[in-house]
Amino acid sequence: VLRPGIDVCDHRMRHFAPYADIMWAETAKPILKDAEALAKSVEGVYGPGEKPYLAYNLSPSFNWDASGMTDAQMRTFCGDLGKLGFVWQFVTLAGFHLSALNANRLSRTLCGDQSMLGYVEGIQRPERNEGVDTLTHQRWSGADLI
Repeated sequence: VLRPGIDVCDHRMRHFAPYADIMWAETAKPILKDAEALAKSVEGVYGPGEKPYLAYNLSPSFNWDASGMTDAQMRTFCGDLGKLGFVWQFVTLAGFHLSALNANRLSRTLCGDQSMLGYVEGIQRPERNEGVDTLTHQRWSGADLI
């Protein structure tokens, strides 16, 4: 009987390695020790001293605040994963969560006391200050080509 865990991920990764350019195994929690065990278990799978490319889902499903990590550990987590060979790190649904949060913030300011100032302070000025290309959204629609 197979039981979920690092050993099963290790076994599958080693057997799928000949057919994969990059390997991804998802853990239940963001535990660096688990990521390290996975990385070490597949070292040399392509040959002596060869490290495979690894992927890590920095999942929004993790309750990061309840993960047991300190803010300092979260701050270095991606770099620590990179040192282990996790060359592709991604947040599934990051755009979804970002859009929902910002839509919620914007609607509260537009409908609240700030009116258009909420948009200007919350979106337009930060876009300008950070040099975000979409500030002049007409360029993105092709209007400058007409």
